[in-house]
Amino acid sequence: MTEYQIATGVLEAIVRGSLQGDNRVRFHSPLPLVKGRAVTVEVQDAECKVQVQVDARYGEHLPSLADEIRQQVSAALGRMTGLRVTSVDVIYAGVFAE
Repeated sequence: MTEYQIATGVLEAIVRGSLQGDNRVRFHSPLPLVKGRAVTVEVQDAECKVQVQVDARYGEHLPSLADEIRQQVSAALGRMTGLRVTSVDVIYAGVFAE
């Protein structure tokens, strides 16, 4: 069996791409001088844990939206990397108007 490594930046790009075009969410952008990341992916063996910080469109049902985000992220990472996604933590950091 061939082993390979995938750069964390690539995994983060897959997560970002999985939610691209969904106008109900935006990746949270912290203040310019504050360190923080909107997407983090931790990999151990063939499993990964994901955390996304997003802003949601005002009026969205947040629990349902979080479920959809989890499904989209898990499907994209699994399909493109073969990794098993054990958790996708969705953190709502803000809201925005339509």
